[in-house]
Amino acid sequence: MVSHLRGIYPALLTPLTDDGSAVNYESLRRLVERLIGAGVHGFFVCGGSGEGILLTGDERRQILETVLDQSAGRAQVIAHIGAVSTAQAQELARHAAGLPVAALAAIPPIYFKVDGAALVDHYRLIAEAAGDTPLWVYNIPSATGVEINAGVMANLLNIPTVRGIKYSAYNLFDMRRIVELREDITVHSGFDEVCVAGLSMGAHGAIGSTYNVLPATFCRLYAATARGDWPTAHAIQGEANRVIQALISAPLIAGMKAILSAWGIPCGGPRRPQRPLTAEERAHLLAAVEAAGLLEMEASMVAA
Repeated sequence: MVSHLRGIYPALLTPLTDDGSAVNYESLRRLVERLIGAGVHGFFVCGGSGEGILLTGDERRQILETVLDQSAGRAQVIAHIGAVSTAQAQELARHAAGLPVAALAAIPPIYFKVDGAALVDHYRLIAEAAGDTPLWVYNIPSATGVEINAGVMANLLNIPTVRGIKYSAYNLFDMRRIVELREDITVHSGFDEVCVAGLSMGAHGAIGSTYNVLPATFCRLYAATARGDWPTAHAIQGEANRVIQALISAPLIAGMKAILSAWGIPCGGPRRPQRPLTAEERAHLLAAVEAAGLLEMEASMVAA
């Protein structure tokens, strides 16, 4: 029987100092602990929500080691090692492959437009650097400008260790085509606001940024789908989306950090070129998410 990575995986935020210049490792440990306590199944480390491509290589390595140490086998860890250059991604892949990660993941080449052959070479070289560790493709065309559709994914599956994809796009018809390519690949839906739709179209799990502040909610949603209770799952998605609507009233990463900081886990600001919230934005956001209702339950789960 094929074994898939299933469940809810927060795209883990990276707590920083207030000016975004350094990693707050103590808060990172507290965030990991809180999310495990809420029932998450794993973590996606140093992806977009974790500001991975804005961090130094040393920071990314230490963050991954910290998350693995704190989770201590209680949650699966997918290490995002994608970078602007293939060489940097290879370097990060070699490091991560020597640790007890469940898989690696990488965005496609960005900024420099490459053809199909170069795209395949990019992932092949990363896979070779990672040895036998499973490699996931990270499809997020809204950020990278590169679409990994079913046809492209079929070509990438010729690389022996490619075993999954984080699919952050709304084309669930195409996502379903990827699910059907081969039974031994894991597909995770990547857009939180359509999590239930992605799961209904065959995704094995979901990776999302708002799971940092809504972990218990999305774990309840996943549990409902696992037992076939789709009406409950749709109702939970509706509740979550009211909160998500409030969250996107401000820059998302800075906003979620502000919420967690208000809950007692100091997360600081984002790294530039992102900007921190103004005092007015922060007050408006906290009022909006409180009015949306769902975060009160989540906040009660924060460990002291």
